[in-house]
Amino acid sequence: MVLNKKRKVPIKILVIVGIIVLSIGLLGFKKQDYNVKVVFRPMVRAVESRLVGYKTQGYDFVTTENFIIRYEENIDLEIVKMIARTAEDKYRAAVEVFEYKPKEKIQVILYDNPEVLMQTTMLKKGSPPMGVYYGDTIHILNPIHWVKNVEKVEEYFYSQGPFLHELVHLFTDHIAKGNFPIWFTEGVSLYFEYKVDGYEWGKEVVFQENEYTLEELTDNFHGLNEYLAYTQSFRNVKNFVDDHGIDALMDIIKVLGEGKSLQEFIHLF
Repeated sequence: MVLNKKRKVPIKILVIVGIIVLSIGLLGFKKQDYNVKVVFRPMVRAVESRLVGYKTQGYDFVTTENFIIRYEENIDLEIVKMIARTAEDKYRAAVEVFEYKPKEKIQVILYDNPEVLMQTTMLKKGSPPMGVYYGDTIHILNPIHWVKNVEKVEEYFYSQGPFLHELVHLFTDHIAKGNFPIWFTEGVSLYFEYKVDGYEWGKEVVFQENEYTLEELTDNFHGLNEYLAYTQSFRNVKNFVDDHGIDALMDIIKVLGEGKSLQEFIHLF
């Protein structure tokens, strides 16, 4: 791990990048047989990433083999190192299943101020989350704010923290190019928590007649009970993998990135 000091990203870079990606996007849009979201999502993601970098340009950062970790100056360096260790380990687990490696180091931002996390990730309501994937970046709230037993902060963060969940969001987004409903990417991330960490979301939930349909999850995910919607999403993906195998799930993620619609496979869930 290499410790670095602050660097700044000129605002002009953001403008130039925006112009370039929109120009390329117009060329891609002419491909009639290619899903519009698949064409534009990587470009939007790149611009969002630049904006995140601009908003956090005053942060110190460390580099590891696969990550650039920026952090607010009042975060203890030992916390930064702990998250770096977890990040590299979870990265290896995700790469093994996805058989995919991002071309560039992944950006991670560590926040001590929950309000800054909310502002940077464009979250306007709700409680500050432990982790968020936004702008091709994994955003993590300092675990000392949500781990009750500070003596076991690393153990808890490794086994029940948000890093793997958000990393899988990034991998799924890269490969499928954003071409999926929310329930699908949440289900995939929760399934990896189950597969890698042994954590089963909503294990205690017993659905009766109120079980959410795929149509409800697709059309109104944020309008449903959050915990139950996440639970049903996880179970949909788990049931699929139980029936068809993890390789089949990876194949679907890949073809989504080629412009296929999840609707073509929805009967399998």
